[in-house]
Amino acid sequence: MKQSIRALIVLLSWALLLPWAQARDLLAVGALFPKVFEPNAKGVPQGLAVDLLQRAVQAQGHSLRFEFYPWARAQAMVQQGQADILIGPYRTPEREPLFLFSQLPFYEDALIFYARRDSPLQWQGDFGKLQGRAVGLVKGWAYGPALEQAREQLHISTALDVASGLLMLQRGRVDLLASNERNTAPVIESMALGRELQPLLPALGHLQGHFAYPRNPQGKRLSEELDRSLGDLHKRGEMRELARRWKVRAPD
Repeated sequence: MKQSIRALIVLLSWALLLPWAQARDLLAVGALFPKVFEPNAKGVPQGLAVDLLQRAVQAQGHSLRFEFYPWARAQAMVQQGQADILIGPYRTPEREPLFLFSQLPFYEDALIFYARRDSPLQWQGDFGKLQGRAVGLVKGWAYGPALEQAREQLHISTALDVASGLLMLQRGRVDLLASNERNTAPVIESMALGRELQPLLPALGHLQGHFAYPRNPQGKRLSEELDRSLGDLHKRGEMRELARRWKVRAPD
């Protein structure tokens, strides 16, 4: 009897300690995404993604670090298992084989064209009328099916980031720059380009941002854990409230 009680105590102790024995120091990486993942005045990461991940990870007993990288580098780090979480990628067919995506998106972006204000170019949603035009795209970004299907009609130039793309547009190296409004509006303001450049409507489309994880057993376990925590935040309305607080569009 004493041996049975002793064995039961040992089993209960292991059950209580198991979640903490599996606790990990996680690394979340991404590029600068205004309002989603950005440094504050002291260089400390902040934004919607930071608030959501901190709550979700804490609920699972893990610790968390954030680091900024160029977007292509951040994607490669997660794909190769050098980082645990990629912040904010759009979920696309091309990326599905590379990453495990969170079940729930946590923000939504409008993708639009930007043009010079003195340009005679008209945009009414018809890619056929842009045939032969020079269009700037940001390296590593996804733009949705409409633009991807029109790629062969366009002369594509690639910019390293939004600021580089805006300079290409300003200097006439491209006729249009495709970007998302959330990322681009603050860069135009900081570069004082508002009098020279303008957004064009209608939008190319709307894409939703997720968290993504490596396609390996460790990434699968983490994605399942954080899906549970993020699902709880969604059910309690905290995900939408945080999006409202950061002035980011929440998915319907």
